[in-house]
Amino acid sequence: MEQIELIQEFKADLKTRRLSRDTQLQYPRYVKALAEFNNGDLLGVTEDTLVAYLDHLQSKNMALTSLRRYYSAIGGFYDFLMFKKFVSVNPVSSMFKKRYLHEYKTHNTSQRRKCISVDEARLLVESIMNIREKVVVLVFLKTGIRRHELSTLDITDLDMKNMVIHLKPTAKRSNLDVFFDQETKVVLEKWLKRRKDTSPALFQDSLGHRLQTYSINTMFKKYATACGLHDPNSKKLEDKLTPHCCRHWYSTFLLQNGMKREEVMELRGDSPRDAVDLYNHIDKNKLKDHYLAYIPKLDL
Repeated sequence: MEQIELIQEFKADLKTRRLSRDTQLQYPRYVKALAEFNNGDLLGVTEDTLVAYLDHLQSKNMALTSLRRYYSAIGGFYDFLMFKKFVSVNPVSSMFKKRYLHEYKTHNTSQRRKCISVDEARLLVESIMNIREKVVVLVFLKTGIRRHELSTLDITDLDMKNMVIHLKPTAKRSNLDVFFDQETKVVLEKWLKRRKDTSPALFQDSLGHRLQTYSINTMFKKYATACGLHDPNSKKLEDKLTPHCCRHWYSTFLLQNGMKREEVMELRGDSPRDAVDLYNHIDKNKLKDHYLAYIPKLDL
């Protein structure tokens, strides 16, 4: 079978398994890139091939998180080939991932995630003229949600009256309701008035498709770089501002402004740490009141 046909079958399998649209788009691209590196040969890939490919990717200063995405896609592809009995072994073994894709803990401050100030957050949001992209960044800052959680939002998930966003269930999240404040509501209302697409998705790309995580990441870094808040050429985590940094910003300032840690954990959707947490009921109305009191105002 031709290599391109293998990739097409893999893509169809991802769809059948109901994986995210982002995964359906990106995983075949990563596999195709490996095929191009290995002269079009996917069935002859070995661990030595993967090590050489890793060196090739690292020569482009690719971040560890990106490398892991590449190899997650490649590993998924070879799991598919094993299922179809095209190969007998997956070259992306657990030993390979442990040896080459493991991140060793360090106390070096250069490995701390970037946390911007309230003034820098204001600068970032005010620098964005595109209303859709402005509200995307603002929602990240004011809710602390993850990229895939934002990507899956539909218009029906918004409760504008009560200023609540209802999130889709995921394995990582326990609390599915997050709040937003008045200044976020104003920008959201502007976006909803200008939005002309009939798609249920709250945010779409230029083609009218649901905005995917890789597009969100690219857009966010573009504005962060323009504001001098993100250095794409640096290898230091503290020099990079990503959507996930907004989650860090959100938690940090809620805590600094006086919100209780268990309330912040509830808003973040963190899983209960032990059985006691399961019985630590938090009143939703009080939680919202405290959120509105402690979330930083950007004076937009």
